[in-house]
Amino acid sequence: MDADSRTRKDLLLEVGVLQRRVADLEAERERYMEVERVLRQGEDRYRRLLESVTDYVYTVVVRDGRPVATDHGANCLAVTGYTAQEYHDSPLLWLTMVPPEDRPAVLEHAARLLAGEDAGPLEHRIVHKDGTIRHVRNTPVLHRDAAGQLVAYDGIVNDITERKRAEELFTRLSLHDGLTGLPGRALYMDRLRQTIALAERHNERAAVYFIDLDHFKDVNDQHGHETGDAVLAQAAQRLVHCVRRSDTVARLGGDEFVALTPGIGETTHAAAIAGKMVAALREPFLVRGATCRLGASVGVAFFPDDAVRGGELLRLADAAMYAAKNAGRNGWRMAGSLGEEAPAVLADDPKHAPPPVRKRP
Repeated sequence: MDADSRTRKDLLLEVGVLQRRVADLEAERERYMEVERVLRQGEDRYRRLLESVTDYVYTVVVRDGRPVATDHGANCLAVTGYTAQEYHDSPLLWLTMVPPEDRPAVLEHAARLLAGEDAGPLEHRIVHKDGTIRHVRNTPVLHRDAAGQLVAYDGIVNDITERKRAEELFTRLSLHDGLTGLPGRALYMDRLRQTIALAERHNERAAVYFIDLDHFKDVNDQHGHETGDAVLAQAAQRLVHCVRRSDTVARLGGDEFVALTPGIGETTHAAAIAGKMVAALREPFLVRGATCRLGASVGVAFFPDDAVRGGELLRLADAAMYAAKNAGRNGWRMAGSLGEEAPAVLADDPKHAPPPVRKRP
């Protein structure tokens, strides 16, 4: 009886131990399943993140300074439109997808990397498989063996197209007038510097014009600033049509405009343009149900006759414009006549009618 009792007690103890082990295993299984679920969720998030990323990684294996194998990450499809298999099947695809204008820089960058030089990142364009132009940034990382020899380099290719578009938009907004779309002061002065440099080289004459609308304040006072803005936008277009396509019309601010005509030839050609400007701006402006009658005063200065520096030319044209305004408005004056006691030349004065402007091809 005692032996049987001990055996029964031992069995009960062993059963209890087994039950606890089973319970522990069940608990462990639950923990493993929870960990697996969390990992699976993380993997899904990581996969979705990769799908949204506009980057991909590639690896180039190098032997004796020559590329022997290249592997493109799967996300190359999202960035370039081509699969990793397509890159494998067409070893020069990475180059042929680069526009011809950018290929020299891309080839030089690759040559520097293969020579073991830390070339740094390179930004260039690619033609996506869908035919659109994309901007990418290629950032390489070199790998060397124990002897310091280059054995491979990894690169990450970022799609920076949106950043480039934003930069171009910012540049355009900073160089152009937001109301009229004309170049602003900075861009005008840059073009003036270039014009002077070319005029010096080719022994040419260039003309600078300063245009100020007459009675523009009355438009704002009587009809409001929205009507005034509409008048400025129309005035800008009228001025553009007074010059050649290769010339420049810019807005400095308010109702002040400037223009630049390189290679103008005889001063009478600039006089014809100034007369056209005054006549064009004298025509009524019909905007927002209002009829606005203005006019303009124009001053003209010449390189190299009046000055050889851009800032001085603009100052002299400004002074000539004020001379025209003080002489009765609705006319133009040349900087070279500022010392003379003469009224402004009126656009509709038949005695001073300028000859027609000679068109350049």
